[in-house]
Amino acid sequence: MDRVRARVKDKRVLALVKAFCKAGLLTELGERRDTPTGTPQGGILSPLLANIALSVLDEYLQTPWKPGGTMHTDSRRRTRRARGLPTWRLVRYADDFVVMVHGTEHDTETLREDVARVLAPMGLRLSPAKTTVVHLSDGFDFVGFHIRWRRKRGTNQWYVYTFIADRPVRQLKAKIRAMTYRTSQKDLPTTLIRLNQIMRGG
Repeated sequence: MDRVRARVKDKRVLALVKAFCKAGLLTELGERRDTPTGTPQGGILSPLLANIALSVLDEYLQTPWKPGGTMHTDSRRRTRRARGLPTWRLVRYADDFVVMVHGTEHDTETLREDVARVLAPMGLRLSPAKTTVVHLSDGFDFVGFHIRWRRKRGTNQWYVYTFIADRPVRQLKAKIRAMTYRTSQKDLPTTLIRLNQIMRGG
């Protein structure tokens, strides 16, 4: 709420956000359940609050990239690397983020500890199941895509490639299989319209 107050001055909006956080949720059986921490998953306020809370991470990791920072220019980044210091780049989409590090595995582990320390005062912690350190040649999944560093066929040049991740493909196949299983001739036009919507992402 302190981070929200720093950005929002209207007391009515602040009261509404606070009430939303304490509102609780209804179970499938119609029972009211308290939400002692955070907002309900999928709640309309969750993405906004996630962005406000994670702005501490943005500030911490992006400060060296600002004018005067140690990674602001190509020459400053080269100087850091020549001294054996890591450089990094943050990519964030809502509450999912990737920190790409040009350095050693030790540098990456150290930066992960720094990220955990920066998030702790916000009441946030890294999910052990979802937080991994990988080399770009092994690839990683991020917001439905698999990103990997590979050698271009027939050359010695390496490029970063982006593929659709396995999980979204499996989910799409399962959805199509469920829709088309025993589809009658009568239902075919409706099924085809729905399949087109799914394929377009609707």
